[in-house]
Amino acid sequence: MTVADIRRPTLVALVAAVCASLSSCKSPEKEEIDTSSVAPDSSVAPDSSSPVMVSTRQAPARSLEVYIDTVLPANPLVVRGRARTFENTVQVRARDSEGNIVAAEHVTSVGEMGQHNPYMAQLWIARDPGPRLTVEAFEYSAKDGSVRSLTSTVVPYTVERMRVVLDLPVGNDCIETRAFPRSVPKSVSMARLLVEVLVGGADRAEKAAGAVSPFPQRSDVNSVVLRDGVITVDFNERLQNVGGSCAATAIRHSVTRTLSRLPAVKRVVITAGGSEKLALQP
Repeated sequence: MTVADIRRPTLVALVAAVCASLSSCKSPEKEEIDTSSVAPDSSVAPDSSSPVMVSTRQAPARSLEVYIDTVLPANPLVVRGRARTFENTVQVRARDSEGNIVAAEHVTSVGEMGQHNPYMAQLWIARDPGPRLTVEAFEYSAKDGSVRSLTSTVVPYTVERMRVVLDLPVGNDCIETRAFPRSVPKSVSMARLLVEVLVGGADRAEKAAGAVSPFPQRSDVNSVVLRDGVITVDFNERLQNVGGSCAATAIRHSVTRTLSRLPAVKRVVITAGGSEKLALQP
């Protein structure tokens, strides 16, 4: 018998005593990650004026192609995660409390293909979604266009609602617009929110009252910049040719009249793909 053999029981007893005094000792190999709880991000103050980041990070033991790691329930809704998809493409969307899709965005994860690369999506919520949102991330199959690798999470959505007024085209008149009030989740980017709401189109009640949506499909907002009273709205290249002079006129009047309601706006400039000359061509 060696000296080490004699001392080993004493050492074991000492460790046991220390564990007992600390009330808990846990073997690392038995530790599990609890993904059912919702944990706020420590960098965001949990008060009514600042939305709390919701952590949804899944346990490493799960083998998924697309992960949703955190959701910031603001407007825009900010979704971060990791994805290993074809050409790094990721589809992110949000459903309201009744299951209807209220926002969708196509993004690209950053990194070498074949790896779980980080992505970030901003989803503008253009109508009241109710008390919670279901956030989904997935990819479309390159083979048949079906949804693949769908992952989702439900988050509470308590963002303060505010009333905005939209000038929407009505009937077949290219020039006439009518003011429609709508309740939307509040945003610090008021001008951007208004444009995103217009691009999203008239809701059911507004359509019943005669409102129409002049924006063509796949219309998107690149940026909204206010400087010295001039607000410049840059749309994607889809707004360079809108399919007719009536549609071009209706879009211009709707955007200009809606944004002109903001006190700081003196003039509205519309561009598409960075070009004012090419914007809203018939």
